[in-house]
Amino acid sequence: MRSGRGLGLFPAGVLSLAMSVRRRILLTLIACLTVALCAAADASAAPTIELTQGSVEPVESITTQLGATVHEGTDDLFSLSVQPAGGEACGENPEADKGEELVRTEDIGDADPFASTNNWTAQIAGTYRLCAWVTGPSEEEVLTHTESTFHVRQPHLTVAISVPAAVTPNQTFQVVTTAEAETERSVWEYALPNTGDGCPANAAAAANASGSNAILNVWNVIGGPLTESANDSLQTLGTYLFCAYVEYPSDESIPELTASAQTAVVAPPAPCVVPGIASGATPASVEAAIRSGSCSVGKVSYESSEHVSRGRVVAVEPGSGTKLGSGAAVNLVLSAGKPCVVPAVGSGWVVGRAERALAAADCRPVIVHARSRRVRRGRVIGLSARTGSRLSPQASVRIVVSAGR
Repeated sequence: MRSGRGLGLFPAGVLSLAMSVRRRILLTLIACLTVALCAAADASAAPTIELTQGSVEPVESITTQLGATVHEGTDDLFSLSVQPAGGEACGENPEADKGEELVRTEDIGDADPFASTNNWTAQIAGTYRLCAWVTGPSEEEVLTHTESTFHVRQPHLTVAISVPAAVTPNQTFQVVTTAEAETERSVWEYALPNTGDGCPANAAAAANASGSNAILNVWNVIGGPLTESANDSLQTLGTYLFCAYVEYPSDESIPELTASAQTAVVAPPAPCVVPGIASGATPASVEAAIRSGSCSVGKVSYESSEHVSRGRVVAVEPGSGTKLGSGAAVNLVLSAGKPCVVPAVGSGWVVGRAERALAAADCRPVIVHARSRRVRRGRVIGLSARTGSRLSPQASVRIVVSAGR
């Protein structure tokens, strides 16, 4: 009862005001505590690393960019390295890492987010590992670490060689090489005796091989396709390899691409020597003799002959014993038979007698008629050709027969 009376000493308004003040003080304390906790949480948030690369498909010997973006790394240090994926793993910290340094202990400062990039060129195509760390003041104090792998491809390349299939000793011939390269590349090419082991391992080995002869040393190619021609000659009989190498960065590197071609050095063919022939030989026997003399059969012509039967060989052109280039053509002259030598046919002859005289002279009689006052109807007036004329075998000679007045 006393306490009740004691509370009654304070008016209701005063009591309500006191409770409101206490409530505000409590809310203020809660708010301050929340802010402090949030600040503490923000201060203790771990940094994160997002790795970046300038090219989705990096190419060997072409510069690209590697880097990272760091969040929540204020006042920390950033490091980045790269190494072949088949080697050692990323180090526990930057100091223990064996890779190629791209960024070493770069001060992040108050930047958030913080970005860092570095130009990098892969010397050899393959798979690589990118390693990144965020550390405190000491490199051994690793706050966060991340890594990723990426592939570097070879540039697009082509190379091809064209040579004759066969040449003769000391014959000059052309070696044509065609190449194309996405980025600048060097092409080496050598000719060497074919030992059956194929082309040597690389351009340096080809240059030092026994009997090696440089065709291209060095041809720098970018873009294309481009073509390069070179004259060459070989002295010794046998087969030879032409070996082309696309190598980077030197002629001792493992070839990125190779090409080869082969040619044979053969003895020159025998010259054509026109064979001797017997007059009146058959064409078949003479043609066989021509081919055995490293010649070929050329044109066939006919001429009249009093001594060689029709269809037999009269001569060869050029004459027997002539030396020509291998495979040269030799022409045949065949007999067309005896010439038509126009006989003497007298005026007034019987037609049959005139026909027999022309046939005996290897001529072909042809009857024609003409009016005549002096020659009896049906008798021979004369011939169209002069007596003694030499015409081609079976040449037509007209017998002019009287048709009367």
